Amino acid sequence: MINSPLNYSGNKYKALKDILPLLPTDVDHVVEVFSGSALVSLNMNAKNLYLNDISIPLLQLLHYFYENDGEKIIQDMEQIILDYGFTDTYRYGIRSYPEKKHEGLSKFNKDPYQKLKEDYNVAPRVELLFALIIYGFNHYMRFNRNGLFNVPVGKVDFSTSLRNKTIQYADAFKKKNVHFSNLDFRDPKLYQYPGRVFYYFDPPYLITDAPYNAYWSEEDEKDLLSILDDLNARGVFFALSNVVKSNGKENLILIEWAKKYHVHYLNRQYRNANYRRKNITEAIEVLITNY
Repeated sequence: MINSPLNYSGNKYKALKDILPLLPTDVDHVVEVFSGSALVSLNMNAKNLYLNDISIPLLQLLHYFYENDGEKIIQDMEQIILDYGFTDTYRYGIRSYPEKKHEGLSKFNKDPYQKLKEDYNVAPRVELLFALIIYGFNHYMRFNRNGLFNVPVGKVDFSTSLRNKTIQYADAFKKKNVHFSNLDFRDPKLYQYPGRVFYYFDPPYLITDAPYNAYWSEEDEKDLLSILDDLNARGVFFALSNVVKSNGKENLILIEWAKKYHVHYLNRQYRNANYRRKNITEAIEVLITNY
């Protein structure tokens, strides 16, 4: 299965082995309305992908991988590592950077990371954004209300594993015809593709606490479910990833709505880490399909 160097919390890679067998194999077009890293559609057989997301920086990242091969992207990262003075365990090994108090590589990369963040916020470039995600905490991509990237430094660097994922991910894009859009999920233009089309939805989750879920409301949830009902009425196949229970909370809106469709249960654990503690969140994740 194709993986991604955009290895943030919520990435669908660990769920792919459960999700992919439940998806149709005889479609020409896959539309991801909340594309994220697009791992689900990249791992499907369909040749034509329509990747939509409300985040322009995310779409710029996906386009970066679509337009460049993995070796070119690695060269970009190596130049940034050299220019800013980041750690390079790929060349020099982890023992070159002695760790104290489980801090990982953060003490070595704190100052270079701050400089990189300042430079990106003054003059954004997509390769700088990718480097910020690599060296940032939990590989988050987060911006404040002023549009400034504001993730703190993380504990890892551009390791062998991340380099391999970079090559694999960039190569996967070259095997597809990819179209990008930056539309609100309610925009009717997203639901007018002809032919054998399949829609995959992985929206923000109403009852979980990840940063990218913060602005998703009950109104958004209801609007999305109404769109799915409309697709169903038109005979268009869809699959929706979501969670029905998390940390003692229940998504009662989703639970009631899903009674009309097929609910596939995927039990997963989410690790939410910070520098002081690690929490394992028990969540009941589901894939809801209309076929």
